[in-house]
Amino acid sequence: MSIRLHELDSAGKLYIASLITSEHEDRIKASVPHVHAGQELNLASCLVIEDFGTSGLTGELEKPDLDGKGQNWNAFWFREGEGGKENTSGNGGAGQGKITYFSTSQIRTIFAYTVRSDDKSEALFGASSFLRDYDHADRKWKRDAYWGLPRGEGVDRIHLPVQTSPDAASFCKHLGLTRLPGQAGLSLVIPSPKNIRIADAIEIAIAEFFVPILKGDLVVSIGETTLEKSSIVALADQVLSDDRANELHTCTTKGYRTFLEETIARSKANEVIFAKPIATASQITETSFEPSDLEAMREALQNEKLVSVRFPVTVKPRAATIVGQHFDVHLVCPFDLDKPEQAIIRRDLLIGEEPVGAGKLRQRARGLTLITDSELSRLLLSAEEATHLRWNARLPRLGEYYVAGPEVVAIVRNGMAKLLDVLTGGDQKRDFKLLSKYFSAPGSLSPAKSKGKKVAKGKLSPVADAIPPPQPKLLAIEPLSDGCRVRPAKADSLNTAKLPVEVNVEFAYEGLDKDAFSEYDPLDFDVGDKSFVVESHGCTVHQKSLNHVAFVVDKPDFEFRLNGFDTNLRLRMRLNYEEATDATAVDAE
Repeated sequence: MSIRLHELDSAGKLYIASLITSEHEDRIKASVPHVHAGQELNLASCLVIEDFGTSGLTGELEKPDLDGKGQNWNAFWFREGEGGKENTSGNGGAGQGKITYFSTSQIRTIFAYTVRSDDKSEALFGASSFLRDYDHADRKWKRDAYWGLPRGEGVDRIHLPVQTSPDAASFCKHLGLTRLPGQAGLSLVIPSPKNIRIADAIEIAIAEFFVPILKGDLVVSIGETTLEKSSIVALADQVLSDDRANELHTCTTKGYRTFLEETIARSKANEVIFAKPIATASQITETSFEPSDLEAMREALQNEKLVSVRFPVTVKPRAATIVGQHFDVHLVCPFDLDKPEQAIIRRDLLIGEEPVGAGKLRQRARGLTLITDSELSRLLLSAEEATHLRWNARLPRLGEYYVAGPEVVAIVRNGMAKLLDVLTGGDQKRDFKLLSKYFSAPGSLSPAKSKGKKVAKGKLSPVADAIPPPQPKLLAIEPLSDGCRVRPAKADSLNTAKLPVEVNVEFAYEGLDKDAFSEYDPLDFDVGDKSFVVESHGCTVHQKSLNHVAFVVDKPDFEFRLNGFDTNLRLRMRLNYEEATDATAVDAE
């Protein structure tokens, strides 16, 4: 893979200007006028990303509605959160990476040249994905637009790629691509990239892809620096400090990188202890191992030596025969370790937020779960969220493709913590009273009744005998397909004595961040736009802008509706209201 910033020469600037005209600038400013007002487009450089030795964007080019296995072209250009690789064992599969490409461009535009491995044909295409629909030239336009050859009219119009070699050769020449005709893979051009520091890109690539580079499965060129098997260890020691690795929310510190070298070598040489077959995570106990193996592992762990175990699992595809698979767990407990360091790697991909819940280590240890078997990797990919950061055993495709899929996910997710429990005799169980002196309720930890605390005159402040019951909520918020409805919580919950009620509702699209509301960006949407429609009775709307709506309830039988949100994105809503009688603020989400 190659990643580089390409500065355009005079011929390149003329070429890109022929693709991205002043009309494009007018359109992106119309989509988010409060952001782009007064800004000028800078088309002096492009970010070029090329991969080699891959399949390219295979699949039908003239049927954009076609889905399923192998339809990578449609998944890349016309889908979000899904892809044509779900039922393969590769690293990607959710069709979500292109969203990052659009957001990297200041004009939210990408171009791609692909050579397809199946027939060696070429395809050249481009797309823009603005943040929302917009008004331009007295018409309403969809946020997505394409560079290609249009076919059909009206709702039947589709866009096809350019497949003539002279056009592809001119594209590669002017924009700095190195791909040759017949060289399978994908080349992306991101015009007008946002601020990108090559040094940051190198650090992130080392932190996220240290294992595949170390194994020799991946070579990455970033600017003038090449990340490859022979030099990755020395380069990581040079540019990636432990503090920086922690800032990137990875455990690839120097100590952990040394641990990875040893564990990968052990798995490759099959220098592991074999556990007995299990059907659920709860079956990982002392009986899963031979007594001699159990004693040897405990002694090794006590002496700060590496323990390596291979767990067998059964994968049951619905459309194929049952197959036996395995995954490896490696553990070591260095005495000088400050905090737990653990990771799960599926094939070559670091699953960044796994393990979660009970799978997290609760004592100072280094751990690695390594999945290399193809069918097990395929099952876990079916459970992978679009971000590739964690698994979700409730995803419909997992049940569609596999029998007992959630049980297998739980075994892989919890295997490391379960093994450490077995080897330490359960010593890492949670201490629920560890922080009790910091987070305690009066009288909750002591059997003796609290006497209260002294005040100035020696009197005692009595402790409340019981927490008062919660007050019933007056209002309820309900999700709709593209918005929400606010109404009385019950038929008799509102009366004239409780009116008026001041109501505030906040909205945000759920993304990668933990708190969607704090990460709201005006680029996401603005409820003040004409595309957002309010229907109401019995209430008065007095504010409607950005992600906030405020209104006053005047009648007990009121109803408020807001429609217009993107149905392809998950919407979060937060309701806050204040009663007129006692001015009590109530929150609901």
